[in-house]
Amino acid sequence: MAVAKDFGFIGRLCLDFAQTGDMGYGRRFERLTTPSELQRWLSLCSLRLPHVRIESADLDSAKMLRGAIWRVAVAVVARRRPTIADIRLLNRVACRPGLVRKLNPAVKSSRWHCPTIRGALAAIAQDAVVLFGDPTQRGRMRRCENSGCSVVFYDDSRPGLRRWCAPNRCGDRIRARVYRERHRA
Repeated sequence: MAVAKDFGFIGRLCLDFAQTGDMGYGRRFERLTTPSELQRWLSLCSLRLPHVRIESADLDSAKMLRGAIWRVAVAVVARRRPTIADIRLLNRVACRPGLVRKLNPAVKSSRWHCPTIRGALAAIAQDAVVLFGDPTQRGRMRRCENSGCSVVFYDDSRPGLRRWCAPNRCGDRIRARVYRERHRA
């Protein structure tokens, strides 16, 4: 049984998706335990897809894609070459037809036209291809500097000097630890 954890979103669709897995901490940290949890993630993420039908086979496909994105992200941050199998899987999913938006008649908003789980996974994979394939964006990928955190994040700050996955989580923990150490001495 997975530990009940809510989803975290730190700014980049493909990396947010990759972080729904165990990230090396063990199976008990798996967040996508059922198709309904994947549905919930899709409704909360930047795609905002509350009504996509998901079956068990779709969940398995999503987890395979998620694993490939995570392994490529870790390899990129460590300046290692990712495996060909992960690149092939990422490209195969990214080449599928993605999500398409359509404009409402009043020209005040848009919505997804017939969204599917395959289209959602293609959109996530396409985001990963753009992130990993663009040297500028790839150069802004970081691993959190909190030694107890293994999150890989995209640094979208203007100066590009972000050190932690989330300033209000890991940043606060590090600052509190430094403060306690300073006052202990």
